[in-house]
Amino acid sequence: MTEGPDLAGRLALFQAVADSMPWAMFWKDRDSRYLGGNQAMAKLCGLAAPQDLVGLADTDLWWRDSAAEYRADDVDVIESGEQRLYVRLAFPDEKGGTLWIDRHRIPLRDASGAIVGVIGWFEDVTAKKLAEDAEAQAQLEATLEMATPLLPVAEGVLVMPLIGKLDAQRAAQMTDTLLSGVTQHRAHTAILDVTGVRRMDTVAIEALARAAAGVRLLGAAAVVTGVGPTVAQAIVRLGVDFGQVTVLGDLKAGVAHALASAPGRRA
Repeated sequence: MTEGPDLAGRLALFQAVADSMPWAMFWKDRDSRYLGGNQAMAKLCGLAAPQDLVGLADTDLWWRDSAAEYRADDVDVIESGEQRLYVRLAFPDEKGGTLWIDRHRIPLRDASGAIVGVIGWFEDVTAKKLAEDAEAQAQLEATLEMATPLLPVAEGVLVMPLIGKLDAQRAAQMTDTLLSGVTQHRAHTAILDVTGVRRMDTVAIEALARAAAGVRLLGAAAVVTGVGPTVAQAIVRLGVDFGQVTVLGDLKAGVAHALASAPGRRA
């Protein structure tokens, strides 16, 4: 009957397993000094081999500016005895750029169960993060599009009801949707109804004026409806020039005006 591998053999086996992992792995003592790591970790640190990590601290490595933060994270795991998994954070690369990683830390325990340090590993999830951000942006744009619908209510007449807050991003989307719609539907009148916009700041009012100006440049008439006292006072106070835009009290009046002004109906 043969005996199991000796301590050196077991350590060599453990190192081989760690080196086969695709993630950068490390293990530290209670003072946050490295007891070891795998090949991926050594490469990240700019070291020739994992054993070169032994005895170093984060202050000795190229991310030394973040060493205090990492030390605090180690202490948290060591003192609480709890795992800290899937912590997503930005991580600097050697060239001054930014990576996104999912970081994991668990307590390192000895044979008796006492916590003697921390084990950590992290995954480069930059591509995943960028894909998630792109998807979130697409969802936001879809939401904004739904929030600023363009409704054909009669031949050549479009209505865009605005509800809620009109910020710079939504204003830009509103203008794009409106001008594209005027061209696509060959509209002669575009009505911007602001009944649902209770407060308008300078950005919103100027955006509204620019959208109306764009409609006129396409050869269509711009009508703004639903301007209440608060919005009217803001327009006057800010001195925004709406030029030849027709301003009416409500959407019904705006539609009636558009129909009466339609080509072929004018006196």
